[in-house]
Amino acid sequence: MHHTQDRPARRRRLHARILVAGCTAGAVLLTAAGAHAETGGAEARTSLAVQAAETVERVTGTSDLVPGTPLGGGATRAEVTTETSAARITAPATADGAVEFAYGTDVLRLTLPGSAASQATAGANGTVVYPGAGEDIDLAVQPNRDGVRTLVTLKDADAPTEYRFPLGLPADAATEVLEDGSILVSRGEEYLGTFDAPWAKDARGEAVPTEYRVEGGALIQTVRPGPGTAFPVVADPAWFIPIAIVAGRLLLTQGVKSISRHAAQRMAQRGISQEMVARTVKTGKKTKGKSPGTWKYTTGKVWVVVNKAGNVVSVGRN
Repeated sequence: MHHTQDRPARRRRLHARILVAGCTAGAVLLTAAGAHAETGGAEARTSLAVQAAETVERVTGTSDLVPGTPLGGGATRAEVTTETSAARITAPATADGAVEFAYGTDVLRLTLPGSAASQATAGANGTVVYPGAGEDIDLAVQPNRDGVRTLVTLKDADAPTEYRFPLGLPADAATEVLEDGSILVSRGEEYLGTFDAPWAKDARGEAVPTEYRVEGGALIQTVRPGPGTAFPVVADPAWFIPIAIVAGRLLLTQGVKSISRHAAQRMAQRGISQEMVARTVKTGKKTKGKSPGTWKYTTGKVWVVVNKAGNVVSVGRN
């Protein structure tokens, strides 16, 4: 009788031990699988970041890049220094943040057209990438000696073809689209910087049609892949800041105070860099200009005209 009553109790205890053992084993398996998935996820993210950086660096190269240092929260900051000042370029922590360019008291912000879910990964060469920043796209930010490039990689034909970069300009600054497609940013007659003429290249290095417009306080880039376009396509809004290459402040050492809007337009149209202007004023042959009170500086390739107020008023190629 005692045996008969004891047998069900033993069965219940055995079932309980089996259940506990099963749950424990399951928990161990789940923990191991979770750890593997987490490790695998990290490895996958690293692989995607490396691939995204390699894609843009094949197009842009790396020789002019300026690696940054990590900031709190995942952002990265690079500094481009000259003899007199420094420009600070900050790449945001996520793909919906703003790239910030600060030089002197001027700050310009360009908000990226991506998702907050895509986090920044800084590469060894200085490229900061945002894999999976949007539907079928990656984003990248490249601080460099001239300013900063903000790159969109269209992974395939399903990627959007229009990208909106909201602008935060210094007070009283205005934009103007020039004949070559570049965008001049100025404040009165003071030249603050330029978004260089847009470009896009496919996987074969072939040019893909692209253009800018400014609308509703945003820089909008449209990319137009065709039937023969090889993906991925890399497109680039590039911002050039005067201080990064000495044009504004370093020219003060040569008695030059600023670059006029007219001169900045000519620089963009004629492919004359800020460094070329600085070098010409510093080392070129000095003669009287055609207009009263102006001086002309000439090297083998470039000429620069400076007025008596210390403004670069015109530039050209010989």
